[in-house]
Amino acid sequence: MTLYPNISLPLAELKYGRQNWSLVVLVAEPTENLSEKAAGLKQDFLEKMDEIGLKKYDFELEDGTSVTAFEAGMDQLGPAAQNVNLVVPTTIGYNVPTPEEQAELAEQIEDEGEDGIIDKIMGFFETDQEVDYISAPFRWDKKELFAGIEDPDTFFRSSLRSFLTHHILIRTDVSKKKDTSDGINIRGLNYLKLKGVYTDVFILHDRPSTLHRRKAFKEVDEDSKVVDPRKELWDSWKLWYKFQPLWKIRNYFGEKIAFYFAWIELYIMTLILPTIFGIIVFVYGIVYSGREIDLEQGLETSVTTALYDAFTVFNNPATPWFSLALCIWGTLFVEQWKRRSNSLKYEWDVSNFEQLEPDRPQFYGSKTRKNPITEEEEWYYPFYRLYLKISFSVLTIAFMVLLVIASTLGVIVFRAAFNAGQWLVPEPSAATLAALNNDTLAAAMKTEHKERNDLYTSVLSSVLNALAIMLLGFVYEKLAYILTNWENHRTQTAYDDALIIKLFAFQFVNNYASLIYIAFFKEGVSGTDDESGGMFGNPKWKDTCGYTDSGGNPLCYPMLVMQVAVLLILKPMPKFCKDVCLPIVLGLISKLKNRGNNDNVEAVNAGPEKTTELIDIIEEDRKLIAGDTDFTLSEYTEKCIMYGIIMLFGTVFPLAPLVALICNMVDVRVDGYRILWKNRRYIAQRAEDIGIWQYILELLNMVGVVVNSLILAFTLKGSPSIIYKEGKDGGNEYEPWMVAFAFEHVCFALKFIVSYIIPDVPSDVQFKMRKEQFQVNQLFEKGQPKKDSKPSPNGDSNPAV
Repeated sequence: MTLYPNISLPLAELKYGRQNWSLVVLVAEPTENLSEKAAGLKQDFLEKMDEIGLKKYDFELEDGTSVTAFEAGMDQLGPAAQNVNLVVPTTIGYNVPTPEEQAELAEQIEDEGEDGIIDKIMGFFETDQEVDYISAPFRWDKKELFAGIEDPDTFFRSSLRSFLTHHILIRTDVSKKKDTSDGINIRGLNYLKLKGVYTDVFILHDRPSTLHRRKAFKEVDEDSKVVDPRKELWDSWKLWYKFQPLWKIRNYFGEKIAFYFAWIELYIMTLILPTIFGIIVFVYGIVYSGREIDLEQGLETSVTTALYDAFTVFNNPATPWFSLALCIWGTLFVEQWKRRSNSLKYEWDVSNFEQLEPDRPQFYGSKTRKNPITEEEEWYYPFYRLYLKISFSVLTIAFMVLLVIASTLGVIVFRAAFNAGQWLVPEPSAATLAALNNDTLAAAMKTEHKERNDLYTSVLSSVLNALAIMLLGFVYEKLAYILTNWENHRTQTAYDDALIIKLFAFQFVNNYASLIYIAFFKEGVSGTDDESGGMFGNPKWKDTCGYTDSGGNPLCYPMLVMQVAVLLILKPMPKFCKDVCLPIVLGLISKLKNRGNNDNVEAVNAGPEKTTELIDIIEEDRKLIAGDTDFTLSEYTEKCIMYGIIMLFGTVFPLAPLVALICNMVDVRVDGYRILWKNRRYIAQRAEDIGIWQYILELLNMVGVVVNSLILAFTLKGSPSIIYKEGKDGGNEYEPWMVAFAFEHVCFALKFIVSYIIPDVPSDVQFKMRKEQFQVNQLFEKGQPKKDSKPSPNGDSNPAV
């Protein structure tokens, strides 16, 4: 019986052939095309890199483009790792349970069977087999205390080598004298890109390579084989019915991208419960309706009426219970993510990343001061100036958000006014109607003209709304980046959080404004007859719901259902076309262009095929799609918008969790495929968690409770719901505000209880953190590992860093 089954050989113990180049590739125009100042900056930069000791590879492509690839050795990577406070495994070994813990674990296994029933079930879905090693912040002066330092070629995994090399390039100041007049403290690679010295920067994907298996730092056999880390990652990632290989993703792309895929995995898993509940509510609604929808009869009268009749099956006595379940599920999901996030950031050694995060190279200080801890001179930016800039940004963003709301309302008023005035297709004149000498034909002509006017107005208003959203979205995004850069945040995490808040504020208003209008305001301007309702007191200016209840009152609930369903289904389509359809079309065009050219080898999806020349590798990766600098930004935004639709409006569409589950299951594998095979490799970025997105999720949960309570109280009033009862006068026994108040308070109370009883940090993680801190302190005090430390369960002692 083993307590550590299926533990694979750590990656650092595989000595790779020279095929995996951990390089940062810089692309520049030919030197003769550069200005004198740019050429001078380039020469200073190259001389500085020579002084540091970076290995340099120079190439010139057929079109005259200059390519320089830099590679750092251990003498450069070690100090850089210490500079960024990188946490790496120590010689203590892996996190060994205490004897009492091992005995308890053994008893559990014996009670459940040889390997444990739960372990067998979970083992079937697992794709990661990594070991969590005792780790500590790397120190170059005590490098002998860290596992695997004897083999500098494999001490850092390839993604970290590229990350550290890129860090050296952007943090090395090529200035010959200090000059901060332009607000730049460090003139490194980013500065050179800004000045047009270099036009492109990227790193290389891992390639198939030859390895020799090592054991305890000694060669045990000379048999070699070809391995492809990228293909091995995809082989386990593409299995949709298994957990994602989060450790492998982290090792290949860094913690920031890995945290996104960990979050989306938990999101998918937790969506199963509301999906099942939503399907039950939907089926119950069909049964409860007590009749089958006669679509043929409905189509004879009105397509809209038939669709509205079909959507009314979502409104039944189970609706309030489903709404309550959604609100509680949102809290359970966030609390479970907190636990998962805290476990991962401990295992991935980034628990204190934000506390020790280095400054952004773009950060500039206006004054210098002595660091109270290190007593060294450092640049700093006065807080009051940052506060004033943020205040101005808030006012600017608030104005832009109000402008978006105003444009939406403007389109609504435009549609109502043009429908009332029939300005696009005017009513036929009285003389024209009189000439028909037939009241029936005259009425038919008036109806035809009105329907045509309504159609043209609807199309025109939709086009105007789309143009306004696109224009404002383009301006808003540019403005958000300009303001965030201007605010001058010290760390990358603070910069990302500030940018995310600005961008999501626009997306929130842009995606939810129309739904909120339909849910709570549209009925007020519809009116019950020709003399009631309307905008600005004008009963002719109406924006009708198109449907009425049995009492003739306007009912916008069916339209809200339709809007939510359409938004959920169509929202992922642009991304699907961009990520799936467009690459397929471009690939076919490329194959047609290259047909008959045997010298042009496409190696993007070549799997284990081997490319021998470095220049060929660089050419291949240069042709790949250059993705966004931050892959996670657009992905989180899209997923959180869909999550918000579920939390705010899932009550009216119980199949919303099902749609989200299907979309996310497809999207997560598509994303994995494209960033591995279609996109250039992302430079590894470290992160402690998902950042400000966690607070956005909690905000959506809170807003969701309020919106759901208002939907139940006002949008669904008069519905066959258990929260309404017929009073003595024929009306509702309870006032809508009473319903909203009661539902909201019950939800908030249950959410508070759930969040209180679920601890944010698992107890075993708390214990491991305390134990690891004690062992690391002992290691640095004594300069050697504890005597009772054990080797890795597979007999090896060199972990992957």
